[in-house]
Amino acid sequence: MADTTTLLAAVETPACAVCGKPPEPDNRLKGNAHIRYCYQWRRRNDTSRPVCTTPGCGRPARVGSTDSCDRCYQRAQRGNDPARRPFHQQNKGMTCKVEWCEDAASHLGWCKNCYDWSRRNGDSDPTARRYRYNRTVEDLLALITAITPDPVAGCRDTSAVFFTNRGGYAITTIAGEKRLQTVTRIVLAHKLGRPLLPATQACHTCDNPPCAEPSHLWEGTAADNSRDRDTKGRGARGEGNGRSRLTPRKVKAIRVRYVPGNNQHESNVAALAAEFGVKPQAIRDVVHRRTWAHVE
Repeated sequence: MADTTTLLAAVETPACAVCGKPPEPDNRLKGNAHIRYCYQWRRRNDTSRPVCTTPGCGRPARVGSTDSCDRCYQRAQRGNDPARRPFHQQNKGMTCKVEWCEDAASHLGWCKNCYDWSRRNGDSDPTARRYRYNRTVEDLLALITAITPDPVAGCRDTSAVFFTNRGGYAITTIAGEKRLQTVTRIVLAHKLGRPLLPATQACHTCDNPPCAEPSHLWEGTAADNSRDRDTKGRGARGEGNGRSRLTPRKVKAIRVRYVPGNNQHESNVAALAAEFGVKPQAIRDVVHRRTWAHVE
């Protein structure tokens, strides 16, 4: 009798009809022709089968079905429209499908900004965002000029024309620049005939954040703006600060009763802090006039 080992070796080992690899214990042949991964690839890419009817898909239809491919079928089974968000959407190496946007595509052929805008606005077409990027400085000034100034203060309130941030300042973008800017900064730069310095701000003489009247704007640093605020008495200092636990009467009492010392055992700072419900550092700041300096 022939050796059993020799007979088994003579039998041709089956291989995958797609990649030519022999089957493995965890990747056996399906239909005695394809290993599992190639079988799945063939189901998605076999050009001999009808094409999926989902618009723009182009994948082969499922085995036993002439309507949709595997992925569109699975999406329809979950109750979703396959054409709404096809699984085969390719974004790699593509730019946003909004014709005026040049950012890289990342979601359904749109860039992240356009996609997020669409979700925030009820799945609207992101092309509607274009108006923000086509507005020139002249367009912006024309919008501000059309605002009727306040008959008393002369302010031109932009809150009804532009989007405002948390501080109440109107913000927008200019053609060619996607970075958001405050309207007051753009108006002041046009008034001065030059861009504002990076360390300066567009300050108001009227102290009205939504106002974009050019005559009410001046250039200054953050320190200049703070000094202007304090000069006009608009700063939240002393009892004007809603988080303050002290009053002028308590401040005077602390300064009278304070006992100096080299450490917490010689000084009565800890006792005063416990009595007035503040931290010891707050007592030291009051005594050394780092705070409440306006109280004599």
